[in-house]
Amino acid sequence: MEKDTQTKLLEAATLLFAQKGFSAVSTRELAEAAGVNIAAISYHFRGKEGLYQAMMEEQFAPMSQALLTVEALAGRPAPERLTLYARHVAIIHQQRPFIIRIMHGEIGNPTPCFETVVKKYISRVFQFIYRALEDGVAAGQFKSDLNLGFAAISLAGIMNFYFFAKPIFKDFMPLSADSDHEYTTQAFRVYLDGIRRKENE
Repeated sequence: MEKDTQTKLLEAATLLFAQKGFSAVSTRELAEAAGVNIAAISYHFRGKEGLYQAMMEEQFAPMSQALLTVEALAGRPAPERLTLYARHVAIIHQQRPFIIRIMHGEIGNPTPCFETVVKKYISRVFQFIYRALEDGVAAGQFKSDLNLGFAAISLAGIMNFYFFAKPIFKDFMPLSADSDHEYTTQAFRVYLDGIRRKENE
């Protein structure tokens, strides 16, 4: 089935904005890449800014769904909730291979979407991890002297940096189709081992 105009524009926008950033991409370039009339951008998205906003929301949609899934397990042990979050990270990056580049671009050169989209989702991730860590400390599962804020940031960084740097890593180490899953599984296991409360602590 032929893709509709909105889908074509969103796909072209994702690639171009990830590669060049918001400012460096013109509406003409977007229309040509999508194979549509330039007027379609205004008609469907009210201009380049609207297309960028829609693209950002579409990119972050799997993260929102993953958070709903893990947040629904609020009564489960903290390690279980964090393990499920870690599994979702690899899935999200497979579904949205450009999301890490788009986030990096927003951090370096923020647009209005930095406040309305990026910070909204990153804040939800941080709050989820923080609450899970807090629960784990209270239950005696995690070390009592954890700085919860730093521990939450550490987990988010450990789970996502690999995907940002993968274009570099693949030049000097073999990566397979299973590497994303293997990395996230091992990285999370190392992290969890580091924060677990030992019997003598």
